[in-house]
Amino acid sequence: MIWGLLGALDREVALLREQMTVERAVAALGTEFLFGELRGHQVVVACCGIGKVNAAACATWLLYAQGCDCVVNVGIAGATGAGLQTLDVVLSRELCFHDQDPIMLKYFPARQFFPGDERLLAWAQAACARPGVVGGQVRVGRIASGDRFVAERLTRDAIVAQFAPDCVEMEGAAIAHVAFAAGKPCLVIRTMSDCADDEAAVTYDNLLERAADQSARIILAMLEEARDA
Repeated sequence: MIWGLLGALDREVALLREQMTVERAVAALGTEFLFGELRGHQVVVACCGIGKVNAAACATWLLYAQGCDCVVNVGIAGATGAGLQTLDVVLSRELCFHDQDPIMLKYFPARQFFPGDERLLAWAQAACARPGVVGGQVRVGRIASGDRFVAERLTRDAIVAQFAPDCVEMEGAAIAHVAFAAGKPCLVIRTMSDCADDEAAVTYDNLLERAADQSARIILAMLEEARDA
């Protein structure tokens, strides 16, 4: 099983890059894909860049051109679910786009929600339950993606009213869309760096590294869970 591991920011995949045994590097799609071994698995790790198009392009390249068997998107998000705070974790039960016109639902793949893979989810939940991996609560929930950094209360409230997500970010649903079309397993892991409100920009800057590193630790523990299964 070859794992495709994507983060939008360099920091989101920094620990993965540091701990993997790199066998080769390939420059493509404006980034660098590292091929090698991590926690007993063959992996391809890359920083896909911010936004839906960058994420979808890299996910497509991994699943079709490189033969990855699954894709896991790791990183940070803004908390929107009731009771969620910074440094809590959301694992994708399902994902949707919060900036998609309803007319798009008439065309392929003609669906609003894209599921997280149950086997990948089980490994991620087991990883989160390990001592020292996660500092906050863990929720299996809905993630909403769009090409906008949500950093104001009015925008946040409008998205919550329409889609009721547990968090918002900019890549996950695009990656899940590609995986669904390819018939490949996908999971999105998010640590909350902010609450997508009027204070989001400041909170994001202060917690970016801690939140990103926590999500990467979940991936590392998840790979061990899968290896030992």
